[in-house]
Amino acid sequence: MDPHAGQSLPFRESRPWSVPRTGTHLHHMAKLRPYRRDDLPDLTEVWNQTFLGTPNFVRVDETDVIRRTVGQPSFEPGALLVAAQGSRIQGFVHFGPRTNLWSEASARRANPREGQIYAVVAAPSDPVLERDLLTAAVDRLAEAGAHKVLLGPSWVYGAQPFYNGIAGAYESPGLSLERGDLLDVAAESGFAPVAEYATPEIDFAEGEHLETLHTLAGELWRSARQWGLQVRRRALSSRFFPDRTSVELVLDLETIAATAFGPWPEYAREYGRRLFGLTNVQVAPRWRGKGLGKLVVIQAIEAAREAGADGVHLHVWKDNRVAWDLYHRALGFRPRYTWVTLARTLPS
Repeated sequence: MDPHAGQSLPFRESRPWSVPRTGTHLHHMAKLRPYRRDDLPDLTEVWNQTFLGTPNFVRVDETDVIRRTVGQPSFEPGALLVAAQGSRIQGFVHFGPRTNLWSEASARRANPREGQIYAVVAAPSDPVLERDLLTAAVDRLAEAGAHKVLLGPSWVYGAQPFYNGIAGAYESPGLSLERGDLLDVAAESGFAPVAEYATPEIDFAEGEHLETLHTLAGELWRSARQWGLQVRRRALSSRFFPDRTSVELVLDLETIAATAFGPWPEYAREYGRRLFGLTNVQVAPRWRGKGLGKLVVIQAIEAAREAGADGVHLHVWKDNRVAWDLYHRALGFRPRYTWVTLARTLPS
């Protein structure tokens, strides 16, 4: 049980403070203040303007931001700081406690000893503002009791812009290697890489590969049926991320292997391609080594295709060699993007 269950960070609704800014193109003062409801249109616009043209960019609208962020029951305005010059918003940073969100989606519990920065949004040509936003977030988290801060803003994804939504896979956000500006600022601020992962994908236009996977599933099912395993699908829903479908291999009342899939509607809206995400692939310890991880993933791939997907993708930590080999070698996923998560330990 999490000893910090039910706790939240005590962010202060303090008055705005001025942040002096210098640099070749910067000759003004920006003020950092907590988010206000009337910021929503400008918040949406600055996100889209900042990342338009970046890899895998998805445009967000105000409905997206409400549904994924400011409309969430756990949202705290004091944890989304807006940088404004007069009435013009130039950037923002969103942060909060690290939570158990993905290990148990039914209840969001916070650990105030660890903080997480969800998004740092400022023009790449404005590293001074990026630094100011990053510093402000770290300072607030430290004041709230954090001893460690993780940085992995989901800057390139519009599906869940500030709440841990990587592409349709709904995992903790990462920092794209394409964003060298923020990586440099973070390194200067004491952050260092702690993890690296990739986004492998299967395109359903590759029919021959799908046939190969279908044949492999048939071979694996011969053993699975001898063990008495059956496949089950069920709907999953949560306040914190989009609905998904769980695909499970079961033996009586015991779940032996499982994964889940769901669409990324904003990606389809932007590109006209229905890309689904796979998440949380698991196999019970005593059943590992029997090919059931491969089987349940193929079952999910086929179910996603039946549901209208044009392709599926997922996220895998590069130091998880078992999972890495499963997706890339055994199942033929192709890498698309590489991401990192950074961390900074704060003085006690």
